[in-house]
Amino acid sequence: MTRMGAFFRKWGLSLAMLAAIIAAVWIGVVRRMNWKKGHVLVELKAIRTPLGWGYDILTDGHPYIHQNIIPDIAGQYGFRTKEEALAVGGKVKDRLVANQMPVISIEEMRQLNVQLPDDTTNIKK
Repeated sequence: MTRMGAFFRKWGLSLAMLAAIIAAVWIGVVRRMNWKKGHVLVELKAIRTPLGWGYDILTDGHPYIHQNIIPDIAGQYGFRTKEEALAVGGKVKDRLVANQMPVISIEEMRQLNVQLPDDTTNIKK
């Protein structure tokens, strides 16, 4: 028996298992990298502003929408509570994830029980 034959008889199975583990890890890394190219992580965070509350929508950790005032009303007013900001931001985020226009109307904000300023008669069109 040759030295090489004895080496492979003793270590062959271990080397084959090591090669299989390395291949499995490599395939997993490549698949994860390809998956991440086609997917975006979307996050919603409430932010405190000088006018009250607002929200940020982040994509892959980077700012995508920074809403520090109540959208679609005349004037600059912040949301009264963190919960109001998150409710509106959640609706906008859901539309963004569904590949729709990330907008919200005054009527939808009222349905979410967002307390709007009294002068919403001057609605921006």
